[in-house]
Amino acid sequence: MAPGTYFRHTWRHYAWVIVIVAAVAQMVGSSIRMAFGVFIDPLVEGFGWTPGAVSLAYSASTVVTAVFSPVAGYVGVRFGARKAMLAGTILFFIGMMGTSLISELWHLYFWYGVALGAAQALFLIPAMPAVAMWFRRHLGLGSGLVMISWGLGPAIMVQVMAFLIVSADWKGTFQITGVIGTIIMLFLIVMFRNSPADRGSKPYGWRAGDLPQVTSGTIFVGKAKEFQRHIRHTNAFWNLINIHFLGCVGHAVILVMIVPYATSQGLSATTAAGVLSTLSAVSLFSRFSTPVLGDRIGSKGVMFVSYLLQCVTVLLLLNADSVLVFYVFAFAFGIGYGGEGSVFSVINRQYFGQAPQNSTFGWQLAGAGLGMALGAALAGVTFDLTGSYNTAIVLSAVFSLLGAVSILILETTKRILIPDWDQAMNEATSEPESSSMVAGD
Repeated sequence: MAPGTYFRHTWRHYAWVIVIVAAVAQMVGSSIRMAFGVFIDPLVEGFGWTPGAVSLAYSASTVVTAVFSPVAGYVGVRFGARKAMLAGTILFFIGMMGTSLISELWHLYFWYGVALGAAQALFLIPAMPAVAMWFRRHLGLGSGLVMISWGLGPAIMVQVMAFLIVSADWKGTFQITGVIGTIIMLFLIVMFRNSPADRGSKPYGWRAGDLPQVTSGTIFVGKAKEFQRHIRHTNAFWNLINIHFLGCVGHAVILVMIVPYATSQGLSATTAAGVLSTLSAVSLFSRFSTPVLGDRIGSKGVMFVSYLLQCVTVLLLLNADSVLVFYVFAFAFGIGYGGEGSVFSVINRQYFGQAPQNSTFGWQLAGAGLGMALGAALAGVTFDLTGSYNTAIVLSAVFSLLGAVSILILETTKRILIPDWDQAMNEATSEPESSSMVAGD
């Protein structure tokens, strides 16, 4: 096949089907958690629990997702992303139904925290590395389109759930969204394929002369294990986990507190939910643009700007007392928030080439999950202690700033960090395909 043949039929490539399925999986998996703020007041009013106690369910969910993320990464390697997402779909349904029937606080922690936390890991972790397998080049474009769903899902679901809570109460909201989300996911999983090899095709951007790529089987599993042994000797592996942790603390505080904080400042419940929806909607732009820009000009600078924006703009909330200020904040913060975590797949490719990324991405999402847990806890606990959200706002800015500083000490993305990590395995196996994990583009 002549070079560039695949680009003449760009939108016919099956990689775009994979992008759509992965995007919907992200929407289903993340939107329920990202929209958690709209449930705080109904649960406080319905059961008499404190905002801090309710927010701990969000923290529990993120901790479980974090702890389970490396496991989900291994499941994606060992059994394939398709089976992992199927297991996540089943667990999602069970968790949503269980949450709708809670009567005690520990029920909320178990069904929402544990069950839905594990389901989210199975949705999120295997899907993004699977998308990367379908892109030999231009991964930023594919990643950007998937990352749009992380903002689109909450932007839609916050409004949908705010409406359903009014018309069907919070229990009916969990039941309706659980059933519909499960049906959608089961339909899409039928179309999902773990890698181009499953369809007998080549990845998007493949050119004549590119080496073949091992994407499944015992050699692939062995390569993934061997790669993890090498990657843990790089500073970037540990620093990226830390960076994701710091950035997620910064915005988790805001995602959890913005709706109750806005209502406490005089906004109606619908208007307050609109602030969160606007924030999520604006983030669509940077969720798409940062992976594309990172692919073209290097991810390090793009990440730094996103973290710095997230730090500075959150300070607009201090003593905010009008609808205009809240919506200005939502627009400005949404840009930085959207870019905070969207470029990780691209920077992994720039640092580590075509190596298996499932476990790497799983550890990074573990850092993100722990950050989301801490941020959610800070939002609720500081309010319980001080009666104000101002302390949480300042802490959000501090954590985002620390993330920006950590990005500055990352290695340059202009070279592969461990280009010859699989040489020993290639020589040992003497398999033609075993030399396929080439470095970089």
